[in-house]
Amino acid sequence: MYIEKRKVSRQSIKKTSIKINIIIILIFGVLFFSFWNMQILKNRHYTTLASRNIRKYLGIKAPRGFIRDRNNKLIAENKINFSLFLIRENAKDIDRSIAFAATLTGREKQEIARRVAKYRVFPEFFLIPIEKNLSLEKVIYIESRSTELPEFKIEIEPARAYPYKKSASHVLGYMSELTVEELNREKDEGYKLGDLTGRSGIEQQYEKHLRGEDGLQEVVKDNLGMIREKVGETKPVIGDCVVLTIDMDLQEYIEGLFKDLRGTVGVVDLSTGGILALVSKPNFDPEFFSASFTRKEWLALVNDPDKPLHNKFTQARYSPGSVFKIVMSLTGLQEKIIDTSTRSYCSGTVKIYDDVRRCWKSSGHGSMDIYNAIKNSCNIYFYRLGKKIDIDAVKKYARLLGLGEKTAVDLPNEQRGLVPSRAWKEKNKGEKWYPGDTISIAIGHGMLDVTPAQVLLMIGTVALRGNKPALHLLKRIEKKDKVVREFKPRFEQIPIDKKNFEIVIEGLFRVVNSGGTGWAACIKGLDICGKTGTGQIISKENPEYDELVKQERFKPHSWFASFAPRREAKYAMVIFIENGGDAGSIAAPLARKIYRKLFPPAQKKR
Repeated sequence: MYIEKRKVSRQSIKKTSIKINIIIILIFGVLFFSFWNMQILKNRHYTTLASRNIRKYLGIKAPRGFIRDRNNKLIAENKINFSLFLIRENAKDIDRSIAFAATLTGREKQEIARRVAKYRVFPEFFLIPIEKNLSLEKVIYIESRSTELPEFKIEIEPARAYPYKKSASHVLGYMSELTVEELNREKDEGYKLGDLTGRSGIEQQYEKHLRGEDGLQEVVKDNLGMIREKVGETKPVIGDCVVLTIDMDLQEYIEGLFKDLRGTVGVVDLSTGGILALVSKPNFDPEFFSASFTRKEWLALVNDPDKPLHNKFTQARYSPGSVFKIVMSLTGLQEKIIDTSTRSYCSGTVKIYDDVRRCWKSSGHGSMDIYNAIKNSCNIYFYRLGKKIDIDAVKKYARLLGLGEKTAVDLPNEQRGLVPSRAWKEKNKGEKWYPGDTISIAIGHGMLDVTPAQVLLMIGTVALRGNKPALHLLKRIEKKDKVVREFKPRFEQIPIDKKNFEIVIEGLFRVVNSGGTGWAACIKGLDICGKTGTGQIISKENPEYDELVKQERFKPHSWFASFAPRREAKYAMVIFIENGGDAGSIAAPLARKIYRKLFPPAQKKR
């Protein structure tokens, strides 16, 4: 079968040709109009879009402000840090990129994947921080393979450095990255995901001063992501310099003395209320947080039974033991329940409310007045005093002296402690207050706990005869070498008669200088005044007490609160040692060494 041949006339060919030409003209017309529209009518619009494609805004991290001690020594500064970032939009295979990052950093893939997942709500061009403090060797490896690894970027950022390592770590605190939840709360403060913030200590307390203002750089990049031109820049501004009252020479000296102990020491300059040394052991290295660390490393730190991140000075609550006899003495004197002629005979035991109460000295102290009751820390004297005193009066004077309330020292997360009252027991335990409850309180036990910071405030207030100082760590804040804030010393005179302070101070003087329980702190000619205290872990009434107390965990805690010299006191000090045993044997000798450091031989009273 053949296809039929048709004749095509010239006229038909001409018509078809005209149609084709019209179609071609229309197509070119549309194309011309489109180009004209883009190039002329919408030139500015598409130019802007193109500009956005090649222009990038890069954040420049601001260096954090320095922290210095009272003698201008740097105790927190900044160092150069190489950080590794991952850019998801440049990753061809995100799983392979995560695997590579895990191999490079020595971390588990799941850990890297969790970090990447945390940023899933952010644009794919967002820089995800993977590792800090990258070694130079790893930096060179990444940079030399930038075309093979376009998803990885090295940035130079300032990182926190602490020249004294663990020393004063509970004063300084540490830094760590903001969580997504925190970022949402702080969104109006200019923080970005990946930013660091102070987590404890001065780093947290003065975060708003220490953090600087980040800069911004506008650059032009080519299609390979390489920077071709810097268009503009807003330079970062370093944070303010915070100057503290801490004396690092004294701080390091006490850290050395306390090397193998658990507990805390605080020393205050009584002329200002400025804290010269604050030691809490065990401590930690704040630079640990300046680098990336694994979840396992973090859990090992926070689950350490010795709680190295816990600041025992302001956050730990303990029974004050016999240190509380200072409060009982002042309450009895001020309420005129006792005076210097009041005597009480100590035979070693006393029966009160059908309970047999014992003195720490089983053979007894004999006849005691207030001076010698303080000197010998006689329990029987204070048991009998507790029988006469109303608990609400005890609370009143304890609060005036600084116990049972926050001291307001400039450190975060300070604990309140507890000095009970009738109302407190009824509200919290649903029981009325019994007279026998006050008997335990009278020697610093029972429903009573304090922080070492509160005990320091109390002994400082006694040293100043009721002129209670405001404890603080801030000396001043400087911006560009100009002082923008300075702490002004504050004192509050509390309503306790000075003659009653003098009576108690005489007793505290005898504790150290007349063969009392704190005799091991004595330095001839210095007139140190102090009070020992023992915080029992288990009751002496326990039939197994003598055996159990041989184990370290059952040894009582040790207190020594003191000041010097007796007249025109310059310094006050609190020493607390966990499971230290007899305070006179361990805490008092430590105080003696610290006072020798504070008062070189030429400064001692002649």
